[in-house]
Amino acid sequence: MLTNPERRIEPRHRIGEGGSVALDEHTSIGCLVHDLSESGVRITLPDAAAIPEVFLLSASCLPSAAVCRVVWRNDETIGARFQD
Repeated sequence: MLTNPERRIEPRHRIGEGGSVALDEHTSIGCLVHDLSESGVRITLPDAAAIPEVFLLSASCLPSAAVCRVVWRNDETIGARFQD
């Protein structure tokens, strides 16, 4: 029996372009958008611990700034789901 190790519902698209995460109305941190799907995104940045659980992501690969909720994180990478 074959199983699919991919747990994502939607296909992801490899991006590899810059973006920014707004920490508040005056401060943002640059990031790199790696994967993008209909429901979420994977980004890397110097210090993932500095990013709050809910954040605003801006990148040219997105039609507009997106509110995201962290699903998982490690030292430099965050996987997040887009909020409705």
